[in-house]
Amino acid sequence: MKAKSVNDVGSMALYSMLYVTPNYYFVALLNSELLFDYYRDYINCTVNIQINDIRQLPIIIPTEKQLKKIEIIFHKAVSLKKDSNSIIELNELENELEKDIRILYEI
Repeated sequence: MKAKSVNDVGSMALYSMLYVTPNYYFVALLNSELLFDYYRDYINCTVNIQINDIRQLPIIIPTEKQLKKIEIIFHKAVSLKKDSNSIIELNELENELEKDIRILYEI
């Protein structure tokens, strides 16, 4: 995540326009295996990720409860990455997040 800025094609950015899907929610979704696999299988199988490709991903609008849970996991992961870089704890959070995203997408 970065602050809003002017970008060219070499430095793309995606920002939410809705309060029900904040930026951290998109970061969590885009880092999930589920959406990554969907992206690679159905949208673009090359190494070049395009912003218009990302716009084609199916984004589920979460309930407040689902969003809050993802927010907690997101902030824990960011904190771990900044402070301790504990791979074991990060892997546990990634697994928890993946499970929650699969529930969100009913998979």
